[in-house]
Amino acid sequence: RAALQRCRLGHPHQSLSLYNLATSLQNRFQQGGIISDLDEAIELHRAALLLRPPGHSDRSTSLNNLALCLQNRF
Repeated sequence: RAALQRCRLGHPHQSLSLYNLATSLQNRFQQGGIISDLDEAIELHRAALLLRPPGHSDRSTSLNNLALCLQNRF
């Protein structure tokens, strides 16, 4: 969360910070089953995806992890 706070809007590593926090929350959900972790992970994956337009080298990874979160949630 601290790394994400340091990445102001438009920072070149903002999508990576969003993605990393989302993945951490996704993993914590898998271990503890706390649904709010999964909900926050979904929000963060969606935010990271907005910063990774078609053609971005990490877009497919973001799409995959968002899909996994949504599958777990619904």
